[in-house]
Amino acid sequence: MTRSLVLTIATVISALSSATIQAQQPTESQLALLKVFHSEFVAIGPDTKHFSKTFQMGGGKTAASLEQPQHSVAIAYSFSVARYEIPQNLWEAVMGSNPSKWKGPRNSVEMLSFAEAQDFCQKTTLLMRQAKLIKGNQVVRLPSEAEWEYFARAGTETIYSFGNSVEKLNDYGWHTGNAAGNDPPVGAKKPNPWGLYDIHGYLWEWCLDTGHNDYDQAPSDGSAWITAKSKTRIARGGSWKDKPLKLTSSFRFIVPADHKDDALGLRCVLTAEK
Repeated sequence: MTRSLVLTIATVISALSSATIQAQQPTESQLALLKVFHSEFVAIGPDTKHFSKTFQMGGGKTAASLEQPQHSVAIAYSFSVARYEIPQNLWEAVMGSNPSKWKGPRNSVEMLSFAEAQDFCQKTTLLMRQAKLIKGNQVVRLPSEAEWEYFARAGTETIYSFGNSVEKLNDYGWHTGNAAGNDPPVGAKKPNPWGLYDIHGYLWEWCLDTGHNDYDQAPSDGSAWITAKSKTRIARGGSWKDKPLKLTSSFRFIVPADHKDDALGLRCVLTAEK
């Protein structure tokens, strides 16, 4: 794990540890939604049937330069990933308001910046610790870009997690060819091989990494690639506003960290117990 991600996670954990003392117990309505959220995490790691330590990250020789060079990444640690993007009812329960343009309790939350996504993760961590749903050393956070592509590919080497056929995309994702807006609930399409929904399309998903124009000198251990003072972040997965080319497992989007859009949301990961 690179020093940049170690420092980032260490800072988050330190802040969360000091804040835990002041955190209030979740209300009954918060607790109910947090229990659902906790039950929807999919475990990934050496002790699960899904785990394959090494995968090829990025696009092939014909892919855009942003996806090259294709390189081997080895993820030798366990974590869990949310089965769905964060729904609006959970966001509102944790944050106290709903910024989304397309309202619906189980629709993915959108219109949020990177900082707001980070804030949600920190507040959710504290609430879940107080409720004893997770251990005191576990953290809910955004995925690194490498983690995202790893669980998006789900052991596949094809353009999409379901193969190379664009014709099948309608079965798995919302895109400009079949969506009128961000108005369906999460999980309306088929999941990828690891049971994760809306990986292709629906909403872009924030990642921890800052923007880089290619993979030259990218980390190979699954950690986030963070450049100090960068004002950009990586988003993955494509959205209901995008054509199929942008919904592939390897497509990358560099966006300003303060950007808000009704096609941009988040999916969380949960670190393993230590």
